Amino acid sequence: MQRLVVKFHEGTRVRVRGGTLRVMSTERNRAEHGRMARRGLSENKVRVDLTAALKVMELTPRMGPPGRLFRQDELTLSERKRLAEERSGKEMADLDLYFEVPLRPGTRAGDVNELVMQLNALDSVEIAYAEAAIEPAWFGVSTADGVPATTATYEAQQGYLNAAPAGIDARYAWTVPGGTGTGVRIVDVEGAWNGAHEDLPRFFYTGGVQFNDAGWRNHGTAVMGVMAGQANGYGVTGIAHGAQVGHEGVAGQSIASAITRAALVAGKGGIVLLQLQAKGPRSTRDCTCNTSQCDEVPLEYWRANFDAIAQATASGVHVVEAAGNGSVDLDSPVYRGAFDRSVRDSGAIFVGAATADTRAPMCWTNHGSRVDLHAWGEKVVTLGYGDLSGSGEDRWYTGTFSGTSSAAPIVVGAVANLQGIANANGMGPLEPRALRELLRATGTPQASGSKQIGPMPDLRGAIPQLLAR
Repeated sequence: MQRLVVKFHEGTRVRVRGGTLRVMSTERNRAEHGRMARRGLSENKVRVDLTAALKVMELTPRMGPPGRLFRQDELTLSERKRLAEERSGKEMADLDLYFEVPLRPGTRAGDVNELVMQLNALDSVEIAYAEAAIEPAWFGVSTADGVPATTATYEAQQGYLNAAPAGIDARYAWTVPGGTGTGVRIVDVEGAWNGAHEDLPRFFYTGGVQFNDAGWRNHGTAVMGVMAGQANGYGVTGIAHGAQVGHEGVAGQSIASAITRAALVAGKGGIVLLQLQAKGPRSTRDCTCNTSQCDEVPLEYWRANFDAIAQATASGVHVVEAAGNGSVDLDSPVYRGAFDRSVRDSGAIFVGAATADTRAPMCWTNHGSRVDLHAWGEKVVTLGYGDLSGSGEDRWYTGTFSGTSSAAPIVVGAVANLQGIANANGMGPLEPRALRELLRATGTPQASGSKQIGPMPDLRGAIPQLLAR
């Protein structure tokens, strides 16, 4: 477990002041007083519960004191909440009511289960949980340092660029004004990137802290290559090579905080890509492939991440989320409706993974009614790793990038191309849910089977319907 997360009920106005958690009753507005009253919470009850919660937090095997989960300042979070509510007409969560206790490395769920139960038993606490450690939604690729001194062009091997049903027909989109993702901002949220790679554009934004790890770095670089590899006559060509790309590192901050920071930078009509997964409740009894990632689920399973994503999409930011490689059915009752649209819907696009040749679900891909779209989960040609060619990490290329981590950036490319076309035609930022439905309605169907992963984007089919609006 990575951290203990605690959220107090809306209206309680719990804040960090003077380095500790306090109830700021004098800052509470009329609407917050109303929320308190509807829950039957008195001022004294909240103060008593906060004292009890702090005592429980002190008992956790922790690395430091409790603090704010979201790193943005309070004014920024408040204004973002107001704007999202104004735009969507829906009430958004007060993200400043989330707090975290960083757990010592090696802490297991069983070590803190009793403490979590005690926190959830407090009337003033809306939810408390232990958040699992994250990992990229990919399969390992061995690195190699080849000898070619001159980089070849690999665009012909990027089959996912081809026309449907084999690919998403990115090449057709490039012939339409704005169809390279022109002017669209994409922010990738994950662990690390190699910004010095010869085939990447200069990042418009570099936020957060990166892991100093070659595996994370190759993963992020491969993702960037799929979306934004430069159209320069060598290497690969990214699906949305006209877009601006940036990244938000997750080392040193919560995923939820990274999401809100990325969404603020991407802006309305921009895209946030979530390439991470984490171990959820055990639901698979017959996980026979990719067993090291069994039960890994999308990030929005955890409430703080969900609230951050919901606020982002309500603000007009497209969020694309890898569905994960955990071999699980997201409709399983073990998730208690976390992936049931009739219970909650963050507005994000969930992406599953299929074979490159048949569009059949990969044996390990997560699936279910919440999975909106799929793309290639294997044989993706992009940057990094060096198994295809390269002479030094800045010139590494791969032909075997895989997982929902390879599928999700393909979908991001399609989203960026459509948003770029909308911008070029004076339509402005598209509504995230509307664009999600357009891609679902016009995509290439998956191969028939019991695992639902949705269609694969077909830009030639989507663009005329977009322009017809």
